[in-house]
Amino acid sequence: MLRNLLALLALVASFVAASTTVVHADTASGGIGIELAGSTEIVGTFAPGEPVVRRVRISNTAATTKAVDVYAGAASMRGGEFEVQDRGSVNALTSWTSLSTKSISLAPGRSEDVVVTVRIPADAPTGDRHAVVWAQGAAGAGGGIVTAARVGVRMNLRVGPAAGTTADFAIEGLATERDSDGQAVVVADIRNTGGWAAEVGGELTLTDGPGGRALGPLYAGEVIVAAGAAGKVRFRIPNSRDLASGPWQAHVALESGAVERGRDGEITFPTPESGGNGSLGSLGSSGAGSTQSPLMWVGVAGAAAAAIGAIGWTVLQQQNPPAVR
Repeated sequence: MLRNLLALLALVASFVAASTTVVHADTASGGIGIELAGSTEIVGTFAPGEPVVRRVRISNTAATTKAVDVYAGAASMRGGEFEVQDRGSVNALTSWTSLSTKSISLAPGRSEDVVVTVRIPADAPTGDRHAVVWAQGAAGAGGGIVTAARVGVRMNLRVGPAAGTTADFAIEGLATERDSDGQAVVVADIRNTGGWAAEVGGELTLTDGPGGRALGPLYAGEVIVAAGAAGKVRFRIPNSRDLASGPWQAHVALESGAVERGRDGEITFPTPESGGNGSLGSLGSSGAGSTQSPLMWVGVAGAAAAAIGAIGWTVLQQQNPPAVR
């Protein structure tokens, strides 16, 4: 039984480890390394329409030839943490990014430069963009087992306003509503007071609720607002149909590029029966600094439950061997 339990713990640990991805420059994985000359990331503030060209160097420190895939993958910044996404994920920055090659073959001890070109559209809204230039062993390379490990160089680009314009916005008020599922939603009414389209997003924190309860930070997806126009940033609170109406103290912190604005206010949610305006709002993640997908942990728990069941069946069979006929 002890051996079986240890095997179960090892199995669960393998599921968790499989979801971990290496995201550092100058880090080797399976003999593959990636670096950016003069820096550890592609970073800077650029105006719409301004091209960005950088070179990354892929190296092979293994004793065998390596086939390497090179690609740009989506990333985001949430709660001060740089979050990478699975291969195949895209965002605005990855759609602007092109590479001089998508795959290379490196002999032992050899390296090759890959040109990274970012073409920011002339009408791109102001705001921060995040991605990673990845180097990953090609499937089946060298006849060995390919793991999920990969190495990458971060891309942190800020799109600033065009020359002669300014970027700014104001938070004009806070409101509450219930969506069609009865979930509580906090709405920040904003207005773009600058001379360029702005992409606005941020986080919400609720404190001093009934019984001293607090929630957050909760996140909302970015909203693009044209110059001079009004918009709404919605924070949908998951599993909040039975959330106490309030009052709550709300703090909203929004940003668009280098522009940051905040707003505090006392709010009260309508009861679920009173409904709302039917808006689904923007899905957010609850909990202080929550960065992991609940679905991942559901998968891990399911795998663990299956393993426990298998171990229990094995033990039962050992204790009650079938009769020999």
